[in-house]
Amino acid sequence: MINIVLGMHRSGTSTVAGILHLHNIIMGTYQNFWPRPLKQNPKGFYENYDFRKINDTILKLSDYSVKSYKPQIPNIILNDKIKLKMSRIIKDYYIDYTEWGWKDPRTCLTIFQWMEVIESLNLRDKVRVVFVSRKAMSVARSLKKRNNLPLEIGLSLWEAYSKKALQFCKKSDIPIFYCSFESLLESPDLVCTPLFKFLNKKLNKNIINKFIDKSISKNNQGEEHPQSESITTLEKTIKDLILK
Repeated sequence: MINIVLGMHRSGTSTVAGILHLHNIIMGTYQNFWPRPLKQNPKGFYENYDFRKINDTILKLSDYSVKSYKPQIPNIILNDKIKLKMSRIIKDYYIDYTEWGWKDPRTCLTIFQWMEVIESLNLRDKVRVVFVSRKAMSVARSLKKRNNLPLEIGLSLWEAYSKKALQFCKKSDIPIFYCSFESLLESPDLVCTPLFKFLNKKLNKNIINKFIDKSISKNNQGEEHPQSESITTLEKTIKDLILK
């Protein structure tokens, strides 16, 4: 199975990807996990740099850079060269591993294109998505701390990424598991038990109890900034999907 972790930067995707990897759902290798663990993510990002490079190339083709921090996301385009790279990496991992996947927040912006390539390989029925969400203000605070971004920009980026990812989820009929990072930090068992039932994998509670860093929740409080009505509505939509 191909397990894609979708979610905005600073939304808990590293934690979820780490949990999957430690349960033998291969999210990459030591050689291509990058960045290495940093102060803001001491247990690692579990981000396969090979997929990240492809995502950056796709976005560059569409005249967009993630590090521009612009919330205006252009229409994403592909060319034959990048399609071939996408196809090769998917086929290579599919041949090498029974259970694998990847995590890169940029995939929120490129998921339609990845699925286009996956469908061309007749692997659509092998895909599952884990959608991880965190409150917009918590993400904005975390981005301000890490990247010195104004809260307003962080909120706008959260909205742009979340909208793109949800557009895919709403149009797709592939299996999707929705979860809240706040809930994962507060009650790991209550989130991971249904998650691993969804994944059809046996859950090792010792792994999640040792791996999950509950201190991350400190970013749930702090400086405030007025939220737009559209962000509030989007948060409610995601909450409703999680509670289904």
